[in-house]
Amino acid sequence: MAAAAAIALAATACGSSSGGGGAGAMGPGFDLASKQILNPSTKTGGTINLVTSQTFDSIDPGVTYSAPTWNLYRTFARTMMAYQHTPGGNQIVGDLAAGPGVQSNGGKTWTYTLREGATFEDGKNITSADVRWAIERSNWSSLIGNGPTYFRSILTPPNDPKFKNLDVYKDGDKAFDNIIVTTDPKKIVFNLPQAFGEFDLVMTEPQTAPVEKDKDTAAGDAYSKRPISTGAYKIATYSPGKELKLVRNDAYNQNSDPDKMHVALADAIDVQLGVDSAERDQRLLTGEADADIGSALTVANHAKVLQDPVLKSQIDDAPDNSIAYASINTQLISNLDCRQAIEYGVDKGTVLNQLGGQWGGEIAGNLLPKGIPGAAEFSTYDYSLPKAQASLAKCKTEAPALFTDGKLSFKIAAQVNAPDMQNAATAIQSSLAAVGIDTEVKLYPFGQYAQYCGNQEYARAHKLGMCLANWLPDWLSGYGMLDQLVTKNGISATSGQNYAFLDDPIINDLEKQALASTEATTQQQDWVKIDHRVMDLAAMVPLTHRHIMRFRSARLTNVMINQAGSGGYDLSVLGLK
Repeated sequence: MAAAAAIALAATACGSSSGGGGAGAMGPGFDLASKQILNPSTKTGGTINLVTSQTFDSIDPGVTYSAPTWNLYRTFARTMMAYQHTPGGNQIVGDLAAGPGVQSNGGKTWTYTLREGATFEDGKNITSADVRWAIERSNWSSLIGNGPTYFRSILTPPNDPKFKNLDVYKDGDKAFDNIIVTTDPKKIVFNLPQAFGEFDLVMTEPQTAPVEKDKDTAAGDAYSKRPISTGAYKIATYSPGKELKLVRNDAYNQNSDPDKMHVALADAIDVQLGVDSAERDQRLLTGEADADIGSALTVANHAKVLQDPVLKSQIDDAPDNSIAYASINTQLISNLDCRQAIEYGVDKGTVLNQLGGQWGGEIAGNLLPKGIPGAAEFSTYDYSLPKAQASLAKCKTEAPALFTDGKLSFKIAAQVNAPDMQNAATAIQSSLAAVGIDTEVKLYPFGQYAQYCGNQEYARAHKLGMCLANWLPDWLSGYGMLDQLVTKNGISATSGQNYAFLDDPIINDLEKQALASTEATTQQQDWVKIDHRVMDLAAMVPLTHRHIMRFRSARLTNVMINQAGSGGYDLSVLGLK
């Protein structure tokens, strides 16, 4: 990984700007934030006003699994490793850790040293035991299923019964004494059952943000309502579904952060939650809000901002390696021909129009985006009404039990307060109707989406045959893109991310093969094979490799898009003119 480097903040603006940068002020220019730092500055003070039409899936960094919330939580939660603050950057450096992990034992052992002087907001020194507990509680307790499950897959032997139903709140964590070794308060050693070359990338997850065990009561419930800060900001107030307000953490020791991974330039960050999408856009474009924490402007406002020189100067429209897709529930729609009928029957051109046309991205034929090393574009299914109808007829002969009153019928799930995705769902509904497939669009709240689409029992009982979603890789590798999305590791009884419930032996074995390889080229080839296998099984309908049109107020400083911002604006370094 690249050597650590502090963000270069100059005293003068990068690009022109007039006045104080409020509503009506000219911004630095169109689509620049992934290429350069806009309005670099070290000025302090003021309140940054953020907005989102979504609500948090959880305010607990160990439980959340949403790119925008990961982005925001890095303002108050330090992870072991983190993404460097550079435009378009994807390089990781040490944050709470002094540097990358030191490998030994053939890649099975990883040792990290914690930085000196790092504390919680209450002034208590952060120790290796606090990091250990953070990982254990979010992977081996009742909290399981809401966040990612990488550590469960990587740290414990598969099918080991003592870890299967382990709840560290009830059973204690002695089972990990030889797996996560914390005898030295400043060192944490991970002993893996098999080598895993991407472990530094896993250590960027919010699940590595330290947790004080004595503050983590009621089996995680109390902590989830008020996490203790380790970053430059801390939570002042939180009203679920309405508002989160962050203020400077006076106990933050900048000496423990020599690379300035956390710089609290603004006095406060105010986040308005669950705002109607049209109202959110209005607040952004009139200067009432400075940025959205992760979402795109609605397509309804694309023409308005592109035709107005001032608004266009405050806009970015850049690919972020995310994909808009529709999962196909392989348990509910168990026949391959039925699923292939759906694949052939989705008119992706009409879907792209609902997601912004040329400004919304490109039609996708496969899952892996261009930003993943070794990714190869291909298309297994073209839009063809005759092929769709032929596959459906074949399915009806082979699996008549899937049909009700002579029709294949199911529900398509989309998210509340996401009008573009709702319109995309309606477009899919219309094109499938031409095939002879009956569907109903059903809306679910963003914060609980996985509890519906990722809940096997609920999805089956309520006939959720398709779920529309956006997926941004947890990091730019085949593993970071595919593991939680299409392997058995993403399946949970209550709220996994594998909405297709795809548990295919070939895919699972290919993943094991890729992870066991030390050759990058071999690994990349295996990820591509998995991509092909998923499409052959017709478990996912890739819709678009997305471009995200985002708004940034002209009064914001240090604006950049990078992986640290989970594909969005890097919120950790923002300030105000």
